Amino acid sequence: MAKQRDGVLDAMRGIGIVLMVLGHSGFGGSDFIYLFHMALFFMLSGYFFRPAGDKAALGRFCLRRVTTLWLPFVAANTAFTVCNNLFLRLNILTGDARILDLPGNQITDPVTLKDIVGRTVHWCLFDGGTQLGGALWFVQALFQVSVLYALVEFSLRKALPGRDTLTAQGLVAGVLLMLGWQASRTGWNVWGLGIAASSYSLFYLGVLAARLGQPARKAPVRVAIALAAFGVLLGLGRFGSVGLAGNQYPGWLFLLAASAAGWVLVYECAHLAALCPPGRFLAALGRATMPIVILHFLSFKLVSWLGLLATGGESYLLAAFPVLFTGGAWWLAYTAAGLALPLAAYQPYRMLKQKLLCKVRR
Repeated sequence: MAKQRDGVLDAMRGIGIVLMVLGHSGFGGSDFIYLFHMALFFMLSGYFFRPAGDKAALGRFCLRRVTTLWLPFVAANTAFTVCNNLFLRLNILTGDARILDLPGNQITDPVTLKDIVGRTVHWCLFDGGTQLGGALWFVQALFQVSVLYALVEFSLRKALPGRDTLTAQGLVAGVLLMLGWQASRTGWNVWGLGIAASSYSLFYLGVLAARLGQPARKAPVRVAIALAAFGVLLGLGRFGSVGLAGNQYPGWLFLLAASAAGWVLVYECAHLAALCPPGRFLAALGRATMPIVILHFLSFKLVSWLGLLATGGESYLLAAFPVLFTGGAWWLAYTAAGLALPLAAYQPYRMLKQKLLCKVRR
């Protein structure tokens, strides 16, 4: 029988993915969201981590990471590269230099078959990425962190037979956090290794959270704890924000505090949401995080296109990244599209996968 999923943890993923899309939509509270939303995913991955008992199990773990993280990273960036020239014709990307007048934008040149092959090699090595696949930095970092954590855990268990490795892993996480913090200060981030060094500690926090467990609580207590965590995040927000995509944060202690407070806030909110109908929707989003990560930037283009039709703007503006229109309720439209369209696209794949699995089991 298939293993039953934890609805609360799926809801946590769902809250996290909503916050990710919201943070890219032009929402005015993005700095608050950035304090913890991507750290949440590293911690959730650590929460689910199970040590490999032997080399065969370690190999299976790494293979799963290749198929669930490395392969989507390569496939998505390659697909965006293959579609590059089509996107140029549709103005989803542009070579018009006027786009540079909008902060954070870039011009795009047509690609040849040689370009596609060469760039795919780079994607295979986690060297760079595409604009529309910009959120896949997290997939790269999670692959690096989870595989490294598994290798370190396996080595520690061999070196310390019969002993708990949690303290030793904490020391490794601390050393890597210091290295990641130093990389943040100097701007060094070759192959995303600066991000991985900083995020290893977040993965470890997730492992620690799973080890500590959480007692049952009544709803009023959960509300009080969530409000306290929210207050802590508001206080921290006065001193800065976190940009894990660029390995930027005010300090290593700030990163740990914001991540822990964000975990508590989302954990309690997920438990509260599980008591209401929206909890099921959040859980559904939590099971579709990868397609949302891959497709939400592309989905934003629908809102920009409709906005341009309504306002009569020039077609090259459709390439504005990540969004064209800001202010008012535009963030709400972008968020809705960034969640709904990838979720709709994911459903046929999910149904086909279920049918194939049923046939295999028979």
